[in-house]
Amino acid sequence: MDCLYRISFLTLFLAGCLQGNPISIDYLEESITCPDSVFYTPTDVEDSCIVAALACSIKELDTVKVECLDNAIYLESMQYHISMTATDLQKTIDKENSTTDTSECICEDKRLEKSFKDFIQNLRHLTQAHAAKHK
Repeated sequence: MDCLYRISFLTLFLAGCLQGNPISIDYLEESITCPDSVFYTPTDVEDSCIVAALACSIKELDTVKVECLDNAIYLESMQYHISMTATDLQKTIDKENSTTDTSECICEDKRLEKSFKDFIQNLRHLTQAHAAKHK
């Protein structure tokens, strides 16, 4: 019986964790192409800088709205979806009362410039690293 409770708890926990961000990030990756823009996204981030790297990436989502939606068929819908993704990510940071101090963590550097596809993949990685860190 104890095993059944554990399985039920883990199932509910994973369902809750997987609801917002990965699906939103996947949708952005599938729906947006942005071949001519570059985005700052910290990679190979130390544990102490994961929150700051996520904060940097959230700011870059505003750049996505400005630079990548010129040919969007449903412009308002895409802008809304990007905003909701940014809000969901910010809530993830805020609910742990995590600091977003970027003074020790590099946020904008030529070495951090990535394509949209790489930016989205790194955003997914940072989200997963943050979730793993706070288990």
